[in-house]
Amino acid sequence: MSKRTRETIDACNEIHGGTSENKSPLLDVLWLTLVKEATPLQLGKYFSLSKKVTKNVLPKVVKKSIPTFENSFDNKIRSLRVLYSKGLLSKEKYKSIRLNLCMNTHKSGKKWESLKFMSNVRLPNIMPYEKLIAFVKSIDVGIVNDFKDFCYDLDADEVVEGSYRELQQFLLQLADMYVCLDKTSPSLGHFGSEPYHLRVALGADGAPFGKDDEATSWLVSFLNVGQQIASETDNFILAGANCSESHVSMQRYARKLVSDVGDIESRTFYLPASKASAKFTFELIPSDMKWPSKFSRELANSAFYFSPFGNVNNDNKSIVNASLGDSEQCLWKPWVYEERLQVAKKVEAKRNELDQTRLAESTKRTKLLDYIRSLNSRQETTPLLGPLVDKILAEPLHNSNNACQQLHELMLVHANDKSKLTPNCNNPVRDVPGCALASHLTTLKEIGASRLYKKVKKWCSQGRKGSLSYRFTGKGTKKFCHNFMSILKAISREDDSPQQQLQICTFAFICLKVRDAISRFSRVTITEGVLQEIKDSSKRYFNACSLLLDSVTPTVWTMVHAIPYHTDFLYRKLGLGLGNNTMQRREAKHVASASMQSMQP
Repeated sequence: MSKRTRETIDACNEIHGGTSENKSPLLDVLWLTLVKEATPLQLGKYFSLSKKVTKNVLPKVVKKSIPTFENSFDNKIRSLRVLYSKGLLSKEKYKSIRLNLCMNTHKSGKKWESLKFMSNVRLPNIMPYEKLIAFVKSIDVGIVNDFKDFCYDLDADEVVEGSYRELQQFLLQLADMYVCLDKTSPSLGHFGSEPYHLRVALGADGAPFGKDDEATSWLVSFLNVGQQIASETDNFILAGANCSESHVSMQRYARKLVSDVGDIESRTFYLPASKASAKFTFELIPSDMKWPSKFSRELANSAFYFSPFGNVNNDNKSIVNASLGDSEQCLWKPWVYEERLQVAKKVEAKRNELDQTRLAESTKRTKLLDYIRSLNSRQETTPLLGPLVDKILAEPLHNSNNACQQLHELMLVHANDKSKLTPNCNNPVRDVPGCALASHLTTLKEIGASRLYKKVKKWCSQGRKGSLSYRFTGKGTKKFCHNFMSILKAISREDDSPQQQLQICTFAFICLKVRDAISRFSRVTITEGVLQEIKDSSKRYFNACSLLLDSVTPTVWTMVHAIPYHTDFLYRKLGLGLGNNTMQRREAKHVASASMQSMQP
């Protein structure tokens, strides 16, 4: 082999030149010939079989590329993913991850030893924390203003920390991004109208974190994104502050938004990056049951007219075969903005009249509430949201959670009453393992409803006094809807009385209809058939609650009348299901925000 190699070199020298001192001409030709004639697979085989190449050549080539990659834009994005994925990492956590990604678990002397993936070649590292934060700060995220702009005349202890964006500017940035993506890979829906008529959902929600466990954020999203509307990554924070929903600064910000919305809807905008024209229409204000009462300036949900969605009251809420709608045949009518204004004017006049009297403030308030009730209304002052109050529709997530929570409470009461435990029995599973309440607890644990199990167990240990204080989440509702028959089977007994058997059957029927309704009205897209199924399931749910349980709560009325009506309204207008109005993605955003805050150093 050595002889043939020598003869080949000599022959190449005669053809291409070269000397024993300068072999470059012949080596260049041999290399070019090899690279041209050999396939990548063959080259790889030759290189891998050569220790000289794998140990001394390739490492030097790769080693020169590492600093280039570490300073590249791709590595910046890689580092950002480490920092922000699934919640913001603290400074110490990020540095720890960076160290452990590329360093051995042991030290070489006093220094950490780098991990090697080739001979004398270290792993590429993510960016140092300080450089990454400098990169983050260099990113143009638009103008972000201080929320203290809305705290100009408040006492020091009332001033809140927070930030906000200008609605118009932020919408244009988001629209430009979505339109650019749509032109590359079409995904936006247009609802039968001209392209890039963007339908906006805008709303606020509170979350239990931050100062005094109170924080509120406003979020904005586009209905045009279709199924992505349920993703937290397609819902964007417009404003956030460490205060409650009803804080005066939040009310001032809401007034500004109402003014901005009116101006934005009247114009057509040019998007520079996508070179397209866009129009914005505000279609939905997703919210829970409590929020509309504050921003519509209505009485609380405990009032005689308890619903922000229609003129139902505590006297007629249980009437079967009635409906909510605009037609004359409907018993209940939705509140209309113009009618709200008329009532607000009358209430203001009455308030001024009472202010002229010497009555006690409590008496004045009682008379004012009685007057509002006499007007068959719950409106107290002019709606803070202006005409946008007509965009507030019943929200699927919270109503589903509330419905399942109330059904579970009824089951729990049934199991507790049936068990006939002594007042000092604080652990039914241990003390009376065969009773219905013990079976209820055991089943909750078996189906994986761990948070609910702990709450019920704590309620038992505290003497089972009063009702269970537990708020269902989307996860709890899902567990309940999938496993309610297991709970009912656990609390049933062969010696149940006819009345108890009827109760169990009623619970099973209602749970089935609630599950059917939830699975349909939580959808983003629906059909006429699904819409009718929602109405049928809801009607049967209501009749069972009214006739067999004699228990029609505001949640039951909303689930049975407001949600089908609003689903029908949204379907007729945009061809969408009420799932587009869900706050599930907003709640997920709050969870992410709370997680990010808890991770701060």
